[in-house]
Amino acid sequence: MKRLVQLLPLGALMPLPVKGVQAETPKDPIYVKTSNGWNAAYAHGNEYAEFRVIGNGAKLQDAYYILLQKRVGMMVSFVDKRELQNDTDLLSAHAQWETNYWHQRASRVESNIREDLTGTRKDVKVTEVKVYNDKGAQMSSYLIGLAAKDGVFVLSVSPAKKDVDPLVKELVSSFNLVPRTLDAEETKRLSSEAKAQR
Repeated sequence: MKRLVQLLPLGALMPLPVKGVQAETPKDPIYVKTSNGWNAAYAHGNEYAEFRVIGNGAKLQDAYYILLQKRVGMMVSFVDKRELQNDTDLLSAHAQWETNYWHQRASRVESNIREDLTGTRKDVKVTEVKVYNDKGAQMSSYLIGLAAKDGVFVLSVSPAKKDVDPLVKELVSSFNLVPRTLDAEETKRLSSEAKAQR
């Protein structure tokens, strides 16, 4: 992606490439359509997280919210390690940070580390969180954290139910840290890979 600008006589702007100007890393997640869903990348600094959303029924609501299937949604985020106050074990610190957040807003909070959904991976942690209000109503979600240099990339899938577990396992298997800048060349490479999958 090159910066685009050319002034027209009427004062309007028309996008055209300006050679020699480097584009910035995208601040929002990007998605590339495949034959069976979406390939996604979310950059932070000089690295990015990649993941796949499998299934043609998945609908992007915006860059951060995806309807994975009927009544199952996902939010994409990044938590800076300065928020976590513990940079030795970012994944555990993130799970605790999320639990603390909900303790301030709910009557009761339960959290459970779901190692059965991550397998042997140590760079990813899935935490199942159940939040209750004072009337006993429950909200649940899976927090899928991926450790990065400056924090944690997070996929929050809700609701947390047994029939959603296979979907979470698919997300975990595709959720990887890429130690490269998500620049124009890298975005082009991701797009080419997605086209090859069609």
